[in-house]
Amino acid sequence: MGSEIVKLTTGGRIYQGWTSISITRSIEAISGRFSLGLTDRWQGQDTPWPILPGAECTVKIGDDTVITGRVDSIAPRYDANSHTNSASGRDRTGQMVDCSAVHSPGDWANIRLERLAAILAEPFGISVKTEVDTGAPIQLVKIQPGETSFEALDRHCRFCGVLPVSDGQGGLILTRPGKTRCSTALIQGQNVKSASLIDDIIDRFRTYVVRGSQPSTDFIAPEQAFAVDGRASDVGVPSGRTLIVLPENSVDIAAAKKRAQWEATVRAARAVSAQVTVQGWRQGNGELWPVNALVNVDLPWLRLSGDMLITELTHTLDESGTQTTLTLRRPDAFIPKPTVPEDLDPLALI
Repeated sequence: MGSEIVKLTTGGRIYQGWTSISITRSIEAISGRFSLGLTDRWQGQDTPWPILPGAECTVKIGDDTVITGRVDSIAPRYDANSHTNSASGRDRTGQMVDCSAVHSPGDWANIRLERLAAILAEPFGISVKTEVDTGAPIQLVKIQPGETSFEALDRHCRFCGVLPVSDGQGGLILTRPGKTRCSTALIQGQNVKSASLIDDIIDRFRTYVVRGSQPSTDFIAPEQAFAVDGRASDVGVPSGRTLIVLPENSVDIAAAKKRAQWEATVRAARAVSAQVTVQGWRQGNGELWPVNALVNVDLPWLRLSGDMLITELTHTLDESGTQTTLTLRRPDAFIPKPTVPEDLDPLALI
């Protein structure tokens, strides 16, 4: 079994013995984040806390590195009886969320997604690893004034159906959902402390229309180039609800239809999410609960049975001990699919 000791290493020193811990990783955020706190009886100490904002750091649970980045903020305080120190921070990829994309020139033609990711990540010393086929080169990439490096990358990742996620080691991975599987199932009455479900139709629509344009060529007339219209439907939603989407890039008819299909499928799948809390931070085999992994669930009270995708998890330590809260979505929440089926059950796992 792995150790439950959390260590923050920064400035060549290791800090542990934390009394409050929160470590979060998500496939919907390019950076993991942490918040660590320590409260002791005041013993007349007058030495300032040596941890400073901006310092490079790593966070480990036992021997497993889960965050490699920087300390974002500290919050020391004291009173007559005690002193409290806390530090929070994110993976190195968090710099891509904060900082504007500054590149000259700021546009590229026929560039592969992994090359674009490497260009945008390079100023921050972030390596890029590609686990999946990213598809054909992107016809044209143009950085929008003021957008961050993450925004520039994310809109093209969404176009290609790829997830940009931190590897916890200071690098970036281009991947797709469900690359691994949990060894431990989530079973009502056994290892599940609490569970809840949200089913929300507000972001689903009956008809999705992606309306854009593509450059005219010798083979594409100008009137055709400026009349790209791709459609998809979710017939599980009442008629009359229509969403018009303006694509992130120039698109042809096939790409517009794919983008519309992506909207229909993802919105239907993300309409349902569950949160499950278990005791401890590790699975039965001693490994940490992973993000972007399929997990088998048997939660009759929530009408959930089968495989779900862990899209986010938070390891915590508080008065309840060590716990992990898992956010679960349907496995197809991030995968393009032609048409949402007519008999779609929002709670069904597919």
